[in-house]
Parts: sequence; C-alpha cells; structure tokens
Amino acid sequence: MKKLMVIAAVFAVIMTVGCSKKSGKDYDIYWFNAKGENAAQVDALAKAYETETGVKIKTFSIGAGTEQNQPMMTEMNSKNPPTIFSLQGINTLAMWLEGGYVQDFSQVENNPAFTKLANNIGQDLRLTLGGSTNYGIPYNVEGYGYIVDKKMLGDLFGLSDVMPLIDDIKGATYTEWEGFVNAIDAWIKSPSASAVKLNGKSYNLASAKTDLSGRLNGVIVLMGAQRWTYGDHFVNVALNATFATVNDALNATEAQVRLIRGPMLAYAKALDFKTRHLAGKNGPAQRGQDLVSDANFGYDQTVQIFAEGKALLLKQGNWAYNNIAAVDKDAAGRLYFLPVKMPFTQADITVPGMTIEKMERSIPVFVPNYYAVNAMCPEEEKQKAYDFLVWMNTSPTGQKFIVDDMAFIPYNADPAVTQVPNSLGNSILDYMKHGDTIGDRYHGAPGTWPGDNLGAFIMERYLVKPDWSVADYDIIADFAVNKWIELLGSSR
Repeated sequence: MKKLMVIAAVFAVIMTVGCSKKSGKDYDIYWFNAKGENAAQVDALAKAYETETGVKIKTFSIGAGTEQNQPMMTEMNSKNPPTIFSLQGINTLAMWLEGGYVQDFSQVENNPAFTKLANNIGQDLRLTLGGSTNYGIPYNVEGYGYIVDKKMLGDLFGLSDVMPLIDDIKGATYTEWEGFVNAIDAWIKSPSASAVKLNGKSYNLASAKTDLSGRLNGVIVLMGAQRWTYGDHFVNVALNATFATVNDALNATEAQVRLIRGPMLAYAKALDFKTRHLAGKNGPAQRGQDLVSDANFGYDQTVQIFAEGKALLLKQGNWAYNNIAAVDKDAAGRLYFLPVKMPFTQADITVPGMTIEKMERSIPVFVPNYYAVNAMCPEEEKQKAYDFLVWMNTSPTGQKFIVDDMAFIPYNADPAVTQVPNSLGNSILDYMKHGDTIGDRYHGAPGTWPGDNLGAFIMERYLVKPDWSVADYDIIADFAVNKWIELLGSSR
C-alpha cells in the first residue's frame, strides 16, 4: 500500500472536512467536473436532470486545460464539499483514499440499479486496487494524437481521398515521419511538387497552394504553456515501451524505472524535432519565452491557431472537438488522428510482444477520468448521487448529452458497430476497431512526476532554449529516470 501513497503534504490539510458542514445549502448534489471543455454541457445536463427528477445539482467546472488537483483540494476543503468528484486514474485514487474520501462501489447497498451499472464495468476499465473494489464510474473513453484536417491534408497532396495516405502515415517509420514534416515545412515556405515517402510509398505534394493550405505558417502548434501536453501526454507514448499496464508502472522497482531511459531519449529527440516546426498566430513560432506564455500558447490560443488553418497538426485529444467546432464547424467535421511517433529502437521496447511498428501506428486510448462519490457525505446524499450517475449513463437524455453534446465516446461502446456524431470520436473508434491503441501508463508514474517535475523541467529549461544538443537528450532522459526513482524512494 505504501507504493500507492504518492501524496504531497498539501493534501493533509483537506482531510478533516468531508461532507460534515452543510450550512446554506440550496441543492441536493454537488458535482465537481474536471473536464472544463464541457462546462456548459455539464450545466445543461444538471438542469435537465432537475427538470426530470426535481433533484437540484450544483456544478463546478475547472478551466479548460487546467490541472484539477488544486481546484479540487480547495473545493473539498470548503464548507460544502462535492458529492461527486473526479479521479484521474489509480495514482489520484491513492491520494484521496488516504483520507477516506472515496466510496467503494462494491460496498453500496440498497441501490440495485447503481450496483448493476458498477458491476457491468469491464475489468480493464475499472478503477480498482484488485479484488472486488471499484472506486469509479468512467467519464468516457478518450484518445489523442496529432489532429489533422483531412481536407487540408488533401489540398497539400492534391488528393480527394486522403485515407490511403493517412494509412501510410500510420505505417510510416519515424525516419519517414521526419521526412514528411520537413517536406511540408519546406512546402509552406516555397511550394513545389516534391516527393515524400511514407510506408515505402511515394506521394507528391501539390505544386501550388489553395485558399485553405495557403493559411499554413507551420506544421505543428504546441501548447507550450500547458505542461501536461508534453509532460503527461507526450511522455505517455514513451512509457508504453516499458510498461505493459498502469499497475506495472505504479509498482515499478528502481531497476524497472531505469528501463525508461531509452524511451525517454526517444521522447527528447521527438520533442526537439517537433518544436523546430511550429506554427503561431501571426507566423512561424520558435522556442523561447513566448512559447511558454499562456497569452500566446495556452489551451484556447493553440486550438484557435489550428482551427484557423495556420497549423497542419495539433497534438490534442477528442475532448478538443467542441472547441475546434466553435471556431470552424466545417473543419471540425473533417478531423482525424495521426499517431505520435518517436525514434524508438527495438532495444528500447521491453514490453513483451510490443514492436516498433505497433508503437508507430497506434494512438493512446483510455479512461481519462472517473466519477467518484464522496464517502463522507450523508447516506441520503450519496444515494442521490448514485441515482444521478445511473441516469446519466443509461437514460436517453443522459446518453444524448454524453454522445452528442459532450462529444464523448461511452466507455462501454463497441467499436465494431458504434458511430458518434463527431469526427474525432469516430477516428478513435477506427483505431480501436483495428487494435491500434496503446494505454495510459503515465497514470502509474508518481503523481507529480509527469507534469510538476518533468513537464516543468522541459518548460523552464528547454522550451525556451533555441538549440538542443545530443547532451541535452541525455540530460532530459537522466532527469526523468532519476526524478522517478527519487519520488519512488520518498513514498516508501
């Protein structure tokens, strides 16, 4: 159990409040929402539930792209803390179990509908410590990669059907991927019908720009002010080379942690290459202080840059669909994911059965957040929370909000037959249908390692540095390994 307790001292101050203070309440349930991108939809869903049932829900949503820990600690330490709150995987679960805040759903009584909902969650999607424990209801299934507008890609190569090209991008080696990005970068500066090799096949770029492709000023737009995009999510791809499951990462020994060094070298090289081909609001972007400025490269700014057609690629997830659609509804209907590739060697990959080819053509797909119920709340309040979670995940109204309005993929969707009314969700289902997915191994790392340590290190030392050297790759890889081992030692 000690390995699970990756708990910052700041968490200790919240462990005395629970649901005991109830002054001035004018609601039945308090719902803390960690997906700020869907704040408006969450509010509308709560109102719809009140209309149907008479149960009033207070909602609180964090800002889009904001890390949830600090706002949630504040709310949990308030006079009237949330009834339903969010857990980001097993490591966050450990933080809140320490104070007795998380209801074990296997212990819920007198609510058959909720028991059925919780019991029907597949074992691979459960938030569990093993055995019969079950601490969360999945928000949804999410995935991420490089988002591309298929029409933009078609204009670049003079193609009306880009799916064969996309399939060859999936199958391309990392060297071919670098050639693809370099060729497009050169084309943006000076168009010519140059050839690009992908998956062993040759494609020619268009000889001239169109109205759409003429908007491009860089290949990739980076959320430099958002550490989780290159901490949690970019590094997660590398960790899939070392850990077969989240629990493997969570329970890693020092010797096993040292195996991430090779993948982290690949991570550093890929991040260096990526950040040498950046788009910006008014022209190409470079590494420097502007890149880590929230005013220039925050969540909303980078989505805007991509949606306006100034960047070919945006590394983001399907949760960004509504934000992109708000800028350009037509472009939002044409989106697809490309894999995040890194220059792995087979020696870097220590997961049995994993190959470079599998890593290169897959995108991460997993449950990002879980709904948890505050175990310290009165039984009547918890029962109302259970009833709401059942309604949200089974009723026609609840499912409409999840699929249509929030643009989510239900956690129990069958990719062979499921279609959702947004392009990015269907792209994820396509990867799932073909088995081209990897997981959320970063959720097994020490809680502060991906963002607060590695992400901050990259932001402060490297996103502001114009040129990186081979020695810098070694420094980044060593920092990643040593910081994980340091945090591992402090949790024992």
